[in-house]
Amino acid sequence: MSVRSVLVFCVAAAGFCGLAWGQAVEIGSVGSADRRLAVAIPDFAAAPGMEQAAKEMAQVAAYDLDFTGLFAIVAPTSYPPAFQGYTADPTQIDFTAWRGVKTAYLIWGSVTLQGNTIVAEMRMFDVPSGTQVVGQRLTASRDLPRLIAHRFTEEVVRKVDGVPGIGSTEVFFSAGKPGAKEIYVADYDGANPKQLTKHGSISILPKASPDGSKVAYVSYKDRYPYLYIFDRATGRSTVLSKNVGLNAAPSWSPDGRSIAMVLSKDGNSEIYVKNSDGAGERRLTRDPASDTSPAFDPSGNQIAFVSDRGGHPQIYVMDSNGGNPRRVSMVGGRAYDPIWSPDGKMIAFVSEQSGLGCVIYVMNADGSNARQLSTSGGMNESPSWSPDSRHIMFCSTRSGQPGLWAVNVLPPCDLHRINVKGMSCEGPCWGPRR
Repeated sequence: MSVRSVLVFCVAAAGFCGLAWGQAVEIGSVGSADRRLAVAIPDFAAAPGMEQAAKEMAQVAAYDLDFTGLFAIVAPTSYPPAFQGYTADPTQIDFTAWRGVKTAYLIWGSVTLQGNTIVAEMRMFDVPSGTQVVGQRLTASRDLPRLIAHRFTEEVVRKVDGVPGIGSTEVFFSAGKPGAKEIYVADYDGANPKQLTKHGSISILPKASPDGSKVAYVSYKDRYPYLYIFDRATGRSTVLSKNVGLNAAPSWSPDGRSIAMVLSKDGNSEIYVKNSDGAGERRLTRDPASDTSPAFDPSGNQIAFVSDRGGHPQIYVMDSNGGNPRRVSMVGGRAYDPIWSPDGKMIAFVSEQSGLGCVIYVMNADGSNARQLSTSGGMNESPSWSPDSRHIMFCSTRSGQPGLWAVNVLPPCDLHRINVKGMSCEGPCWGPRR
């Protein structure tokens, strides 16, 4: 949900994005020709009683690598005819047979249980040379087999592409029913959802701290839109801002010490910064126009924001002390919801254009090279970057029913629909790696 939606929401709480719990179920390319690396992920070897965990880990690894846009998963029907389901000993892998099916990489795994701890030996081999590229021994509690697979794929992506993957990341969002929205967290693919807040009211717009340990959000639990911070370690919420009028759009500084926000206590929507403990309030903007949606850049030296000082809402950038404001978005129509990529190179935002509705755009941080990232259709809003700056998660009604989607920023720009079963949701925030 964008800040403009929150302003409407203050009058009538409606129009949330809805999704269903689960895995991504639709994948479609909106970019250029596919040049992915073929990777085979047969079933992992498993100790007695660990067969289901091993199967789940292989499935998660396949999902993660497909999601990156860097790999194409080899279908089991294309495996070598003599392959018997899995190989217990990696030294016995028949690389000659795998070369025959044009596989670039082969992932092997073995899963055992020691006490209440899963122990997984994971390997990735370069098939043409038959050499090991990645080798890890990973452990996790018995109820976290997915996390092992996620962490392994992060290393696989780092080895192949130079930047770790995003398998272990989480997504924060608001979910529930009308009049009772709470803040949730789930794996980035929608699995393992957990409710964080229990206010029995309307809680929206979650923003995770840089380390993922705390979540700033807006809640109406005391009748009015105030800002709170949820501490995941204690399970408790504390007040961040409780001024008269609007308290919304929190954005953490990269060091986690400050939070930018929108307050209307002086009659106009302006951007302020506070310490994360609620002290040290400082006003940054002083314009007759409305200034909303602050977003720190990764250095903490600049803040992107939305202002209608030019007649229509557009994206501006200012220094973190409020100085040197300048417009950066130059696309037609209106622009909302800016969010800086973690590498600092791009800004994603929502563009509302006649005939297209609301679509997701990206541009260079200086405003150049703006391009439409999501296809048109329905409402597309609340973009949030993955830690590797390769993907953007957003809310969309493109399939008829509202839902969460993720798009690869680089070609082939695959769209992944993320289902989180049985609940309506809004405002995704992509969290850090665990």
